[in-house]
Amino acid sequence: MDSRERAILKTLLYSNFFDYPLKEEEIYKFLIVEQKIGKKEFHSLLKNIKAPVKSNEDFYFLPGRNKLVKIRKERAKISLKKLQKAEKIIKILAFIPTIELIGISGALSMQNCEKDDDVDIFVVTKKGLVWTTRFLMVIFLRMLGVYRNKNSKDYSDKICLNMLLDESQMALEKNLYIAHEITQLLPLFARDNAYQRFLQKNNWVKHFMVNALKDDKQYLKKNSGVMDDVLTFLFKFFAFEKITKLLQLNYMKKDITNEIVRNDILRLHPFDYGSRILRNYSQKLKEFKI
Repeated sequence: MDSRERAILKTLLYSNFFDYPLKEEEIYKFLIVEQKIGKKEFHSLLKNIKAPVKSNEDFYFLPGRNKLVKIRKERAKISLKKLQKAEKIIKILAFIPTIELIGISGALSMQNCEKDDDVDIFVVTKKGLVWTTRFLMVIFLRMLGVYRNKNSKDYSDKICLNMLLDESQMALEKNLYIAHEITQLLPLFARDNAYQRFLQKNNWVKHFMVNALKDDKQYLKKNSGVMDDVLTFLFKFFAFEKITKLLQLNYMKKDITNEIVRNDILRLHPFDYGSRILRNYSQKLKEFKI
């Protein structure tokens, strides 16, 4: 097995952790390789691959995982409905002047949701206004009846404020898991070219997946207006950030375990899925002698 075939197998091994078979163009996009392979060469290589790779209905997967094709199709239908609802909500959230970028992350970004899944969103805020932004977003989401908190009994379609960071912290941790999260992020709103700035800050992703990071997605774009700038100034002038931080921390502190809670980053998930995925992935590479 040469290095090019190993790259294909590595890519399918990774997607297998998410029960997600890949189409040819998706393997090429997420190909775990540093040196670029031409599309024609890649197509020929995939069709004649000698590595343990199976295919069905234009999907590729590991041996014994044929059932994933049906599962992916079912999840795609569920995800489309969730995404349509999420888009309407995020158009409303876009009125919050301190938001620079809102993207769908997690399973929904890959159209891989189950019926009861919530919606994870990734948010970049103006510098120094993470807590203010979260406070305003929670108010909006509660008014809309779609805020997902720890006490929610029904998570389906609820919006989970999974991660917020201010624009000074756009450059994320460098590993394969984060590279995938960045690549598959589905931007729905960006102010002042924030999504392009986010990609530029994380150009290192290409060291893991050379074909990734193309800004070819359609999303709502906006430039800051006078009113946006005035409101942002007022939030800072009246120390709204300190007030909202105190209010929210007082409410959250009893439940904080492994979450990251800082002035510039709020990573509000108690479980480190990334480390677990990377450990399991490393073990699989050894099993396949890659």
